[in-house]
Amino acid sequence: MDATLPPASPILPDFAALPQAPAPVTQLGRTLAADVLKLRRTAALRLTLFSGALPVLLTFCIFFFKGHLIMKAGGDPWPRFISTAWQTAGTLLLPLFVVLLTSLVVNIETKATAWKHLYAQPVGRGAVFVSKLLLVLALNAGALLLFVGLLLGAGALLGLLRPGQGFQTYSIPFGTVGWMLLRTYLATLGLLAVQYIVSLFWRSFVVPVGVGMGAVVATFALLQWEHVSKIPYAAPFLTAMSMQVSKAGVLEAAPEVARHEWYALASFGAVLVAGYLVLYRRNVTN
Repeated sequence: MDATLPPASPILPDFAALPQAPAPVTQLGRTLAADVLKLRRTAALRLTLFSGALPVLLTFCIFFFKGHLIMKAGGDPWPRFISTAWQTAGTLLLPLFVVLLTSLVVNIETKATAWKHLYAQPVGRGAVFVSKLLLVLALNAGALLLFVGLLLGAGALLGLLRPGQGFQTYSIPFGTVGWMLLRTYLATLGLLAVQYIVSLFWRSFVVPVGVGMGAVVATFALLQWEHVSKIPYAAPFLTAMSMQVSKAGVLEAAPEVARHEWYALASFGAVLVAGYLVLYRRNVTN
């Protein structure tokens, strides 16, 4: 009599039961948390603190030693003090800060040759792209907020150390300062987007910095050009120079977003979309 063997029932892996990839928001949250941890004790963080403090320190020294000559005619010192610091920051320091900041943030991965490892993690390229972008945007905002806070604090300190200049007598134009802070941030976005894409495309520290500095210098040479407002690198300078002190000694700023700031916003969106599409199709290299 033939024995009937029971059917084989091997234990096969159930591929359909494999865990699914995390949701996009979860991926972004995890990637952003990791990027924030990597930021600790890096030059990018120190640069953010330095860039916010340097224009204020320079302006403070000018008014501390020469304020009695600047304010010889008397009047409210706050408009002159704020406009001097803002133009010092916006004409050169702010564009160079954005150039260095984007390169330093992206270079954290490049220096550690970690791009292949990063893309091997269970997160999409979009999460990596957006996470580092949000980090750069946050550091840029932090530097501007630090600049404004230190600027107002430095003016108050001058009121104590140099009471003859009158800082303690007049009120701070908070409304104008807040509006200029927003406009200045908008003006940096086009420049920031261009440098971010350049830093991701050329995974090097030297090349993006060289491109950025060259673009800043070229922009200064083109300031008399009628279409200079369309150049992202010119926007911070144009915004800073739009802050004026009237003949009556009042700090003035345009009550609406300027044309060059709209161009900066348009550049921000267009460059990021085009850059992401190019980078998405690019082979991952260290």
